[in-house]
Amino acid sequence: MLTKVLFRICMVKRTQNNLHLASARHITDDSLSRWEYWNQRYKERNEAFDWLTDPYLTVQSVLPYLEETKSKDILHLLDLGTGTSRFPSELSKHLKDNFNLFCFDYVKECLQFQRSSIFRSDFRDASNPFARIMYVCGDAESLPFKADTMNIIFDKGTTDSLLKDKIKGKERTHSVLSEAFRVLCPNGKLLQFTDEDPDVRIPFLEESCRNWNISISYKILSSESIEYFMYTVLKK
Repeated sequence: MLTKVLFRICMVKRTQNNLHLASARHITDDSLSRWEYWNQRYKERNEAFDWLTDPYLTVQSVLPYLEETKSKDILHLLDLGTGTSRFPSELSKHLKDNFNLFCFDYVKECLQFQRSSIFRSDFRDASNPFARIMYVCGDAESLPFKADTMNIIFDKGTTDSLLKDKIKGKERTHSVLSEAFRVLCPNGKLLQFTDEDPDVRIPFLEESCRNWNISISYKILSSESIEYFMYTVLKK
């Protein structure tokens, strides 16, 4: 079964230029881990929604990592579970170097939304012939990318949603993280956004990535009254 979904911890919706948050961190419904749920939801409500941190805070949080990852080669970025977040369109406005941004999801309606959303943003393909944004529909447990190809992978709630599966959640998450580290290049980074505290998330990441040589750090991202975390997992 396809395995990418976004964890509905906190919904961020932009209405009339105001940012509204509705906390849902205590949701225990395991339907959030199922493709059928999200496929139906996005067909009925294919509109911009962000979970966890808002897209502007998220972009500002990841920009320093893009700066330090600059190289003469093309920068390969993967948004793992892109959903209908505004994060890709906001990020594309700040990407000035040669890059490939892959918007990845297992619901095709999300990718159609991202294509139209990014097209309407300030990003222009013609401004940089070596900058490309691609939309890939597939299974996060079997990523359609070669090993050691991605510089940075963004995980904004994808892991959290899979953990809602009470029976196979950890197994599925381990599989997704294993695939993520397979496609990350040496010194590549997984940037993971969640509201889960370090005393819980760090041991989980260490166990999930036990077959890889990694280091883990984190920073706190405040958004209104809710505390979020961005974990950086470096593949050595």
